[in-house]
Amino acid sequence: MADDNEAQRHSDWARRYPPLLTMGIAMLLAVVVLPSSLNVPQTNPTQTLEFAPVPPDDESDEDPPEGNTAALGLGESSSIEGEALGGDGDGPPPPPPDDDGGGRVDPGTACVGEPPRQTFDPLSPPCVPFWDQASDNGGATYAGVTSEEIRLLVAFDGGINYTSGSDASNRGAPRNKIYDLHQSAEECREQNSGDGGCTHLVTRGLRVWQDYFNQRFQTYGRQVHFYVSFSEGVGATPERRRAEAALHLDEIDPFAVVSFLSEGAEDDYLFAMARGGVLNFGSFGLRDSEFYNTFPGMIWSYLPSIEQQSQSYVNYVCRQVVGPDPDNPHVANLAGGELRNEARKLGMISTNNRFQPGLKKLAQIVKTEVESCGGEIVDHIEFENCCLARDNGDPPDDEQQEMARFQSQGITTILWPGGGNGNYAQSAQAINYQPEWIVAGGDSFQDNATYHFYAQSGGAYDGRGIAISPRTLEPPLGQQLCFQAFREFSATFDRRDLDYVCEYYTNLFQFFVGVQVAGPFVGPTQIDKGFHAIPQKTSSADPRIPACFYLPGDYTCVKDAVAMMWDQEGQVTGTSTPGCFRLIDNGKRYLPGEWPVQQVAADHQPNDPCTGYSESVRVTLA
Repeated sequence: MADDNEAQRHSDWARRYPPLLTMGIAMLLAVVVLPSSLNVPQTNPTQTLEFAPVPPDDESDEDPPEGNTAALGLGESSSIEGEALGGDGDGPPPPPPDDDGGGRVDPGTACVGEPPRQTFDPLSPPCVPFWDQASDNGGATYAGVTSEEIRLLVAFDGGINYTSGSDASNRGAPRNKIYDLHQSAEECREQNSGDGGCTHLVTRGLRVWQDYFNQRFQTYGRQVHFYVSFSEGVGATPERRRAEAALHLDEIDPFAVVSFLSEGAEDDYLFAMARGGVLNFGSFGLRDSEFYNTFPGMIWSYLPSIEQQSQSYVNYVCRQVVGPDPDNPHVANLAGGELRNEARKLGMISTNNRFQPGLKKLAQIVKTEVESCGGEIVDHIEFENCCLARDNGDPPDDEQQEMARFQSQGITTILWPGGGNGNYAQSAQAINYQPEWIVAGGDSFQDNATYHFYAQSGGAYDGRGIAISPRTLEPPLGQQLCFQAFREFSATFDRRDLDYVCEYYTNLFQFFVGVQVAGPFVGPTQIDKGFHAIPQKTSSADPRIPACFYLPGDYTCVKDAVAMMWDQEGQVTGTSTPGCFRLIDNGKRYLPGEWPVQQVAADHQPNDPCTGYSESVRVTLA
């Protein structure tokens, strides 16, 4: 009991005073120890991690691209010799067969490439395969951390029906439940009276990810202990989110949370966890830099901030839509009818919905910056009801009148910086109005739903829709990096379920990279230092690999974007729905400021790859 009380006092103190704790640890490291995340004792070089991908038989002799993290360095740390965290490495191996064949397990080698890195993912950090279990990892270096484990909570909305799940009798996610994923499914059912959540596709998939990441990344003698929570349901209020956070702090005391909350007041949950000293990881689309700097170093996102996304979009519009020469403006080469090849006249559509502050800010930035580079926005339509699939509930006549207004002014090109509304495409089609559409894409809703229903309006967007998005190429499931990783540890997991579970990969990957680059004395300060040591780098030639690095005062990963062009006749392999966005110029990605000066879609080829975002549909049980 005395030990338990002492542990509780330590946890409470760490929660209440995380800045003092991390400063103390940092001073201790600098003055006494200063162990590097990749300068660790290697007294047992005969030991390796257990799992690694099998090298392909037909490996290319060409040097594939590498990700930014492969050249990671700790910058000014005097304990790092040369590029101890860096080096060239092989790219990802060819994808495994696109079927449910055997898993790819090889107990002989821990890491891949030369110099080696942790996994075949090009964003994987360099390999640190050895850790002397007798070495001091600092023990309880932060709340949620002991000498043996790091507690990680993965948070989901409850009451969601995973409609494509393989088990028709167990597609509904539970509500108000927390599961310890160190328990097997059998142990979980025994403790929870046969609760179906123990074998829901989310919990089953996360158990596999728990095994994968723990055995494929360096965690310095600790196991990352997964917990998964399901909230009460959709439409959460700020008060309910804060209550959920208080419950999680009390019952789990996690070091970090990977959040997939998206059904109301999720920011209130994140801020409450950050106030409690818990780090947050996720793909937080449409958040500005102020959001991340509310708790600096505590909230990390895979997707870029609003400001970074707007830079990519505006740079594209200024260089390829407007053109740099006001005396020789670019013409509307993608428009139809009498608008084709006319000098461009710009219109803009955006939402003024009060529940979409991110979209509103994005639109404000885009309008200001485009006008600053010489693009005159002749008319601007704002719509209130936003972001519902296909139809936002407005009378179609409203949008038809607005499209007629644009048409009467000769607007050739519509800028649309995000926010779904399914009636504008139908309305333009109904009056034979054929402008170009330049859309800003980013978060999962925009990429998964909005662009798809544009095309289902009767073809108004066919060949005239361009999207600028930070999202990478998503080939058929069997060719995705997440699929390859998951199949290393599970050969039998149903593909219908894996389509959902693959969505968790990037956020979990970002968290484990953070743990590795932090070193054994893990804490927010060390993760911050490790992430910001990733060097800036130009975009990779591989369309699956983003440029990932962290600028000063910045806590988001992806910095580049790709231009996509809608093809009504294209189709992603393995899907039944016609239409896809083709990644222009084979998916070549650009950092802000690097888009070439040329006409829109000048590099487009008919065989540019189709990208397919997850088409799984979730609906509330209610």
